[in-house]
Amino acid sequence: MVKVKICGLTNFKDALKAVEYGADALGFNFYPPSPRFVSADVVSAILRELPPNVCKVGVFVNESRASIQAVIRQCGSEDCLGLTALQLHGDESPAFCCDWPLKVIKALRVKSPETLRAIEDFPADFFLLDSWSTGFGGSGTVFQWEWLAGLMSSRTILAGGLDLGNIHRAVRDLRPFAVDVCSGVESTPGIKDHTKMRDFVAAVKGS
Repeated sequence: MVKVKICGLTNFKDALKAVEYGADALGFNFYPPSPRFVSADVVSAILRELPPNVCKVGVFVNESRASIQAVIRQCGSEDCLGLTALQLHGDESPAFCCDWPLKVIKALRVKSPETLRAIEDFPADFFLLDSWSTGFGGSGTVFQWEWLAGLMSSRTILAGGLDLGNIHRAVRDLRPFAVDVCSGVESTPGIKDHTKMRDFVAAVKGS
């Protein structure tokens, strides 16, 4: 069954509802320019209240190794299992993806079929395929899925403009390991629409 990652969570109520509706992974954005940015203190408080079986992903854009390590430490404690994966969503090098204590998701902003060749270069555990934008993530647009022919595997996560209008086709035609949704289940940037979240997860799990 295709897994679901709800990204851009900024508060406990939305995170808890995402888990309640059946999301497999939750994404927390540590990129300050993003309207979905959330601090390590806030994330740490949220994680303390979540069940241990859900994957908790920290999203970073061109941060230093020391900064990411500091966030990992801050989000974990004796009463909190902390983050379970890192999503590197910037221009990080293949070498930067190595030697982390958590699973690594390398995001690729797909501008053309040539972008996808980078999958061969990165030693990541998973690849998140997002739409190209001048910024980093959250474009809300879909790229050409035809470019993915032969590339979908147990390591690929489909992102970019997914919503209730296209998720059935995405799951049916591409069968990714997981799908990642952010703006497609929001009422405003950083605030989730609970009905959209519920229906999106149900659509994926029922496809």
